[in-house]
Amino acid sequence: MKISHYATLTALIISASMTATLSRVQAVSQAEQAGGAMTSAERAALLDQLTKSKQGFIDSIRGLNDAQWRFKPNPFKWSAAECAEHIIVSEDFLFGISQQMLKSPAQPRATGSAQQQDEALLMRVADRSQKFLNPDALAPKGKFKNPDEAIAEFTARRDRNIEYARTTNDDLRSHFGSGLGGKADAYQYLLLMAAHSGRHTAQIKEVEANPKYPVAP
Repeated sequence: MKISHYATLTALIISASMTATLSRVQAVSQAEQAGGAMTSAERAALLDQLTKSKQGFIDSIRGLNDAQWRFKPNPFKWSAAECAEHIIVSEDFLFGISQQMLKSPAQPRATGSAQQQDEALLMRVADRSQKFLNPDALAPKGKFKNPDEAIAEFTARRDRNIEYARTTNDDLRSHFGSGLGGKADAYQYLLLMAAHSGRHTAQIKEVEANPKYPVAP
């Protein structure tokens, strides 16, 4: 009986401890969502997208020779060099939009469907069958002579943005603007920044898969 009583008491203590822990987790989640700052899950998701798309882009152009760097499938399509430049100049452009949105009046953060909207955004940008018009300011102008120059510049910009995503407590979820086919918040523009580089990395890989693409010596 003493053993049974001890086991029951232990079970009650463990159950109470688990209940308290779950309550604290739920309270943290509710507290995070009450404001406009990223939740821990949202921060992790953004950092994952920024880090993976960074490496994917670098891997796609590292080691290309000059002929590969400048090869165009036809006069109307971009070369790897042009895709890379577009990715790089878009980095600060999209980050700047996100920062500018923070100056607008705060609104209640979207409830319930925010994660679904984020996922839909990533899928839409990744879909290369959908075409988007680019501002003239983001058109490539032959700025980078070789992949090494492009990688160095992109790395500096992306690492700065990764550090911001890692440390900021800005209310990214409560400031909105138009674009992306509807209403979007400042956090989603940072997701767009990552997805945009992934989209054009896929374009670089399409160029490299062209039958006439120069073979490395």
